[in-house]
Amino acid sequence: MLEKGKISARQLTVLVFLSVIGDMILIIPAVVASYAQQDGWIASLLGMPIGMFFLWLMLHISSFYPKLNLVQINDRILGKWLGALMSCAYLLFFLLAGSTFIREVGDFLTTQLFQTTPIRYIHLLFVLILLWGVWNGIESIARSAEILLPLFLFICLVLIVCLIPQIDLERLKPFLGSERLSFAHATLMASVYPFGELCSFLMIYPYAAKPSHRQKDVLLSALCAALLLFSLVFISLTVLGAYFTEHNIYSTYLLTQKINIGAFLQRIEALMATAWVISTFFKTALFFYAFAVGTAQLLRLSTAKPLIIPTSFLMYGLAMMVAPNLLYYVKTIVPYWIDWDFTYAFVLPMLLIVVYYMKKKLKRG
Repeated sequence: MLEKGKISARQLTVLVFLSVIGDMILIIPAVVASYAQQDGWIASLLGMPIGMFFLWLMLHISSFYPKLNLVQINDRILGKWLGALMSCAYLLFFLLAGSTFIREVGDFLTTQLFQTTPIRYIHLLFVLILLWGVWNGIESIARSAEILLPLFLFICLVLIVCLIPQIDLERLKPFLGSERLSFAHATLMASVYPFGELCSFLMIYPYAAKPSHRQKDVLLSALCAALLLFSLVFISLTVLGAYFTEHNIYSTYLLTQKINIGAFLQRIEALMATAWVISTFFKTALFFYAFAVGTAQLLRLSTAKPLIIPTSFLMYGLAMMVAPNLLYYVKTIVPYWIDWDFTYAFVLPMLLIVVYYMKKKLKRG
C-alpha cells in the first residue's frame, strides 16, 4: 500500500463530518434560497436522505474490496484500460475540485477580511499549509482534525445560540410557495453539494480501522453534519429572510454581523471565518491527498511523495484559472457544478456496482 499510516474509525468520522460541511457552511443557505426561497429549509431537510443514499453507495463500493482504494477498485472491476480511464476521470475531479476550494478561500478572504491583499498571496499561504499537511500523511491530517473539531463546534454553537432571539418564523411564509421545479432543484442541490464530494473518501477507507460499526459511524457523522447545515439554512432564512439570504453568497458570515448581545458581544465574524477556513482546509486537503495518492497508484509508484510538490504547484495555478472573479464563480460555476457532483456521486458509482454484480453473476453461471 502507498500509504503506511492508519487512522482510527473516530478520526474517519471526524474527517467525514468536516468534509460534509466544508465550504458549504457559508454558501449553502444562498444556494438553496436562490431556488426555493423561503422553502429552502424544507429542501435542505428533504435533501438529507438523498445525500445519505449517495454516501451509502460509496460505502457499498468500498465494501467490495475493503483493502483497496478507488483506483485499485476501478482496475479490479472494469479491467486495466477501462479502470484506468475511470480513475483518470476521478483524478481530474479531485484536482479541479481541490483547486476550486482554494479559489473559494481566496475569494472569501480578499472580499470580506483582507480587501487590499492580492489573492495570489492568500492562495500561496493556503497551498503551503496543504502541502505540509499532505506531506506528513493522512495520520497527521486526521489528528489535526480531531484537535480543531472542538473549536469548530464551539464557534458554530455560539453562532446558533446568539441568533435564536432574532428568529422570526413569519419570514418562512408562505409555506411551499416556491415553484415545484425550482424546489426540486434546491432539494437536489442540498443533497448533492454536501454529500456528492465525499467520493474522495474512497481513497482513504483502506487506511482506516475497520470495526464492525464503521459504516454506521460514518453515516451518523454525515447525518450530524447535514443537520448542522440545515440549522444554518433555517436560521439564515428566519433571521435574514429569503431575499437577503439569496442575494448574499456568504449569508452565514453576514449572520455573525447581526449578533449583538448587550452591546458587548458583537462583531464576531472573524470566528465564523475561522470555522469556515478550518472545514474547507480539511476538505481540500483530502482532495489534494486523493489526487496525489491516486495518481501514484495509477502510475504504479512506490510512494506518492514525489507528486505532492508538483500537485501543489498545479493546484495553485489552477486556482487562479478557475474563475476570473467572484461574480463569474457565482453565476457560472456554482449552478452547474451540481451536474459534475451528481456524476461522481451517483452515475459512476452505480456503473461500478452494476458491472461488479454482472461479473459476479456471470462468474457464478
